[in-house]
Parts: sequence; C-alpha cells; structure tokens
Amino acid sequence: MQYLIRTLTDSTGHPFVHITKARDNETYQVVETESKEELEEYLYCEKLERTVSE
Repeated sequence: MQYLIRTLTDSTGHPFVHITKARDNETYQVVETESKEELEEYLYCEKLERTVSE
C-alpha cells in the first residue's frame, strides 16, 4: 500500500496532517523542480522513456 502524508502549516503555525491512501490503480510520486516548465520536460521524458521500453 502507498500513502501520501501531507503536512501543512497555517498562518498561526499550527500543523495539519492529511493522509491519503492510494487506490489500487494509483501511485504517488514527488518530483522536485525549479519551475512548471522543468516539470513538463520531466514528464515528457518519462512518457518517452516508457514508450521506448515497451
């Protein structure tokens, strides 16, 4: 099983924890990028890599 655990802190400094369980047909992935464009390039390369390996 995969779970996504998100911790958010509001303006008063109070942390909130939100846990989401992935469904059987879902996966979660965290990608750190500097910009939206960099993320789009990463996703394009991932898609291309999957296509080539099939």
